[in-house]
Amino acid sequence: MKHISVIVVLLSAAMLLSCGSGNEREKAQNVIKQMELSTFDYTQRMNAQKADSLVNMYSSYVNRFPEDTLCASYLFRAADILANRNKCMESVAMYERLIRDYPSSRYVEESYFLRGVVYSQVCLNKDKSRECFNEFISKYPQSRLVDDANGLMMMDTLSDEMEIIRKFEQMNSLNK
Repeated sequence: MKHISVIVVLLSAAMLLSCGSGNEREKAQNVIKQMELSTFDYTQRMNAQKADSLVNMYSSYVNRFPEDTLCASYLFRAADILANRNKCMESVAMYERLIRDYPSSRYVEESYFLRGVVYSQVCLNKDKSRECFNEFISKYPQSRLVDDANGLMMMDTLSDEMEIIRKFEQMNSLNK
């Protein structure tokens, strides 16, 4: 039954995104809103099939209406979903597309930061993570996320949990 409802939602979305009426953006946005509501249960756990469908809807919308103000938000959300689904390179690609195609978006700064997080936590690529964090820090040296980026880079160099705890205790004693 779950498979049938996902198929129905996907077919509805495809029909709405391909129709030519003047309200097609609004219809597509409404379908996306409905899918967003059904993707997470009351505990905020993600339904994997619906999450993948939602990412596809976001991508279709951005491709169909690239000038729409919601596109950056949809790419940002898609990247987050993909990261939570452990789809490393797909998530990074969404953040990079947002940065490239919507450079004045309010999501760009955080997207630079989150690329580093995804490389560190999802891809387990510490070198690429460090590269992304350094790029973020050089572009946004006054960002509220700079300390987080530095902390994550430091944590990536430490070998075990106790070493991380000792390092933070040492840093805290210096700040007093």
